[in-house]
Amino acid sequence: MNGLTFGNPCHKNPANLLLFDFPLARAAGRFENIGLGIAIGIGIEREYESIAIPRPIATPRGIDSHKGTLMSGSLLALLSSICFAACNICTRRGVMRIKDAALGGYISVFVAPPLFLLVAMALDDLRAIAAFSKEGYLWLGVAGIIHFVLGRSSNFWSFKYLGANMASVFSALQLVYTIFLGFFLLGEQITGNMILGSLLIMVGPALLAWPQGDSHTARGDQDDGKPRLSRPGVMAALLAGVFFGISPFFIKRGLAEGGSALAGAFISYSSASFILGLSMINTVRRTEIIRMETKALLWFVASGLFVALAQLLRYSALKSDPISVVGPLIATTPVFLLAFSFIMNRKVESFRMNVILGALLVVLGAALVYR
Repeated sequence: MNGLTFGNPCHKNPANLLLFDFPLARAAGRFENIGLGIAIGIGIEREYESIAIPRPIATPRGIDSHKGTLMSGSLLALLSSICFAACNICTRRGVMRIKDAALGGYISVFVAPPLFLLVAMALDDLRAIAAFSKEGYLWLGVAGIIHFVLGRSSNFWSFKYLGANMASVFSALQLVYTIFLGFFLLGEQITGNMILGSLLIMVGPALLAWPQGDSHTARGDQDDGKPRLSRPGVMAALLAGVFFGISPFFIKRGLAEGGSALAGAFISYSSASFILGLSMINTVRRTEIIRMETKALLWFVASGLFVALAQLLRYSALKSDPISVVGPLIATTPVFLLAFSFIMNRKVESFRMNVILGALLVVLGAALVYR
């Protein structure tokens, strides 16, 4: 199943699609000279030293040359999953402080292009940004609008109505959409594991929608301060899943036109930033962003940095380990999200048994899909 997404990759032959030109080895000694702050400061340079990757000159691209070392692709994948969960926590805290949840998407998108540009400079990858054909720029630009404008704004609204725990279970349906769109549009094969995994993923949201014995749940009341199911929240989460699920097709087409995955991510983010910037011509929207509460602004900045870092770690993991290993590990995000929510957002998140069970089924289903 194809599917490079900036959050969820899956492909029937991932070695050809997902082992990107992401020369992590070249980062050694360069990140120290670039002030990447929070996003990179947790140890990309130290990762290179501990991985002990041979220089690319001596190692053919796509060959894993550091099996069994301290910092493997599996560990990078787990770190990526943790960063995705941290992003969701920050997003939830931010949308609770503003009326228009979509405004948070502006901030989280705007912080990414400068970060990716700095990383491209550190990796001497700037030339890859200009290596795409016209069609490549078009595909990647459309992907950015779908994923980072439509998908992220829908996702932020779902977090506001449902909370991060429940919204993540509904939006996980993106994997199912990607699988079946690939089958009908690209003629890709669907394995038995994909079918079983998709069924488990679909059971997760069904459990959340199952009546829990009180009439308030169906009406979306929040008398106890905890988020409950509501029609706007469910629709927003499902829409986010659709947008996240279809964007891989545009990204795959774009990356096939040249350049690197890092350059493609920069182009997609820049396209989304351009569209969002145009919408700020509206005086009301611009004023709302300028007058945003400082704490909310900081939460959204942190959200944008965490998701950008998660993607960088994911690319590095895919460079060294196969998707059959990396995919299920990144799919553990709902588990880390539940843990982080319990620590940081216990009073504003739902921890009913059906929510926990639904999240676990999504993780199990995703693991089967990637096998």
